[in-house]
Amino acid sequence: MISRRNLLAALPAASALAAPALASTPRTTRLVVSSAPGASLDALARILAPALSARLGAPVVVENQGGANGLLAAQQVARAEPDGSTLLVTGDAIILAGLAQPDAGVSLDGFAPVIQAVRAAQILAVHTVSPIRDIAGYVAAVRARPGALNVAIPAQGGIAQVVHALLGRQLGGLPVEFVSFRGGGPAIQSLLARDVDALVITLPAITEQVRGGTIRGLAVSTATRDPALPDVPTLAETVAPGFDVDSWQGILAPLRTPPATVAALHAHFAAALADATVAERLRALGFAITALPPAEFRARAAASAALFAPVVQQAQG
Repeated sequence: MISRRNLLAALPAASALAAPALASTPRTTRLVVSSAPGASLDALARILAPALSARLGAPVVVENQGGANGLLAAQQVARAEPDGSTLLVTGDAIILAGLAQPDAGVSLDGFAPVIQAVRAAQILAVHTVSPIRDIAGYVAAVRARPGALNVAIPAQGGIAQVVHALLGRQLGGLPVEFVSFRGGGPAIQSLLARDVDALVITLPAITEQVRGGTIRGLAVSTATRDPALPDVPTLAETVAPGFDVDSWQGILAPLRTPPATVAALHAHFAAALADATVAERLRALGFAITALPPAEFRARAAASAALFAPVVQQAQG
């Protein structure tokens, strides 16, 4: 039989399993986002923050640190105390930055993966008044005037540019003039102002504008259409059979963060992603929730690096 004393002694341990502790006293958690406001990374962080704060019983603040394809934010978090209070919200950009600038000293190997939170398609889009009506029209316009079309991307050498390059390789060339910005928000504003001809960006960043009719989605990069924008076709079903490239976003901690702290963080983020309100908001924007644990997250990132490396190497000549 279990004595009352033994039962009471077991309660704290059971409670700790239900809600992993990160510190003995509540403290503010900083989510450093490697993009400017208005990007899909920013949306992910701001949707997660309230649910995470409720789990932790302490404030969670979102800080945007765009620029240098995410390197500035990554360097800031890499130097932070490895206590779980400063975390990086990033995506494929950190893989691409490491491939393009190996001397920058920032790569996934320099962090402790916490959780791959979501994945999403890239989308090629134009302003709603553009004469380009569909993806076939876009390809025709580029081929009619090689190098003349201006295409906005959130960052030089980022996932948007790589996806366009992969499409170009499959189609035998798709030369455009890329215009890079300090994050998705400014890139979107450039398209809305009609300063550029087209935009490639992570789909959730412009879901609302496509639904609202100010931006026209031409095609998504994944094998299947996204439920958030079911009327936008895939590249695979139109101009590039078999094309299937998505992008991921997740949370990283400083490298020396203790394994127990990483495990606790993973549990809290996974619970936040499972929250019905959070999940509904993310899926409505076009995110697919993955919630991968650290080991699977690292493997997924390695697969991304293998896919992107040839494109980055070709771009560097």
